[in-house]
Amino acid sequence: MRPKLRGRIADVLAVTAGVLVVGYYMQHRPPKVEPPKFAGEVDLTPLSKVAVRRDGRDRSFDSHAKTFLKIVSGPHAINGQTPAFSYLDLMLNPAKYTDQDIIHVKNKLVRCKVSDALTKAGADVAPDRLKRFLKTGLISPRLLQHPAVQAVRDELSKDLIKTAKSADAIDSALNVAEPATLAHVLNVVAPPEGDMLTPWLPATTIWSLADPQSAARAGLRDPAGLASQLNLDPKLTQALRDAWADLSTGWRAEDAAKVNQAIATLAATLPTIEPKLYPDLKRLGWESTYFRFHGFTWVWTFYLLAVVFLLIAVVYRFSWARPVGLGIFVVAFVAQTASVGLRWYVSGRWPNANMFEAVTTAAWFGGLIALVFEVFVRKTPLRNIFALASAVASMTALMAGAFVPELEPTIGNKMAALNDIWIYIHTNVIIASYCLIFMAAVSALGYLRYRLGGGSAEVSRSGGAGTLVMNSVGGKFLIDDSKPNWGVVLDAVTMVLMELSFVLLWAGLVMGAIWADHSWGRPWGWDPKENFALCTFILFLLLVHVRIKVKDKGLWTAVLAVAGCGVMLFNWIVINFIVSGLHSYA
Repeated sequence: MRPKLRGRIADVLAVTAGVLVVGYYMQHRPPKVEPPKFAGEVDLTPLSKVAVRRDGRDRSFDSHAKTFLKIVSGPHAINGQTPAFSYLDLMLNPAKYTDQDIIHVKNKLVRCKVSDALTKAGADVAPDRLKRFLKTGLISPRLLQHPAVQAVRDELSKDLIKTAKSADAIDSALNVAEPATLAHVLNVVAPPEGDMLTPWLPATTIWSLADPQSAARAGLRDPAGLASQLNLDPKLTQALRDAWADLSTGWRAEDAAKVNQAIATLAATLPTIEPKLYPDLKRLGWESTYFRFHGFTWVWTFYLLAVVFLLIAVVYRFSWARPVGLGIFVVAFVAQTASVGLRWYVSGRWPNANMFEAVTTAAWFGGLIALVFEVFVRKTPLRNIFALASAVASMTALMAGAFVPELEPTIGNKMAALNDIWIYIHTNVIIASYCLIFMAAVSALGYLRYRLGGGSAEVSRSGGAGTLVMNSVGGKFLIDDSKPNWGVVLDAVTMVLMELSFVLLWAGLVMGAIWADHSWGRPWGWDPKENFALCTFILFLLLVHVRIKVKDKGLWTAVLAVAGCGVMLFNWIVINFIVSGLHSYA
């Protein structure tokens, strides 16, 4: 087969793969639903500065609502409503949701078993509704509590390996969707004359004061006893009682004006109960803003534009394409920096304590390193490629944050083992190396495309870092800038990124062993994630030796760089979410 034909086939396959990915997302994304009229009339903005104390952390009501609605409906918005509205609607008007498909069942095997049970039992459910359930995973509380389904759920809970986790998730979703639970976990009342260790009082306290009968119907126990906990000034007590009563009655009557006034009163009154314990209202507002802007994951569109113009600059060498591409890249990086900084400010810690933070922060490290490299190589043929690789990495990371339900942007507390200085050393070094590995795979794929198109096997003779150092001190560059050999250029970029990631990964493993010995009493425990991090390092160690020994150095370097990226992604995706371990989320 002719080289040019091979290159064209590779291009067609790459475009086809991209179209299939986009098509899969378009087909499986949740359908957009217009929220009801009442949801559009209610102004929940004042609640963005209402604090909820939960699990030892003060968060905004918006963040709290998003966390608990995720348990109920998964990645789906209920009726197109915001999580804050759905939270209050479930709590104050639960009857409308009894037979509404709001509970998300993630496991497809469990969906099939539930559907089969309903069909065999002759339950009152339309076939089209069951088809939608199998596709979206959404089902109503009434159907989940059908005797046939309850029997299936009991059976599923016994299979600890395959289905027990899914059965427990259904139980949790049903429990959280109960109005009594939603009110009980809504800890919005700072304890009068308390301190930082005193638990906050839940919304059940206000509910009991304002409407004892409705509170009792919702399943709240001992309303009088709960009310007695609130040792408040009589004026504050009356204000809270009246506001909650107006909120409850106005909400059920869909009187938006009455509801909005009650919300404004509650939002103004709650911070005055015990001001010394109440968190900074500005921080609460910024936390709500962060989630209102979807964690800035939409910045991937800017990185996509940067990829387009940087590709034009690399392939066609148009003089205008580089400043346009780099300009868009810098804008995207600044927005991503704002996202990382805002999350840091809101959470009170550097954002690398969960999977969403690890992926997005790793991409940020890649962008920072790429900008530094672009300064060094701005007068060489290597320019644009570091920024291009970083733009692809950041675009992929932010798209995953936007579209992959498992990457939940909710801000939580660090695990006890993470309360250590090593989280700022070991973890950041590891995730930075992972991003560089991905960037190296981008340039390696470019090299493989070059070779498929008939390119020569010539490589960067002084190695990646050697090439950079030689150029930075004014030495003669090995590539003619007027007509560069793209095989040499791409190989040099791959080697620069591989050498740096190799060193960082080795340092991260050593630091991880030190941290493990400090936290768990042993430097190495053969945990799955530890093992595959070691496998990734061994593969790159193999690459270093192969680079010395084999004849076609560029080809094998590119192949092993892509393979190493595959092992790294397996470690980050499969090990984190499927295989249970000390480092995983399975």
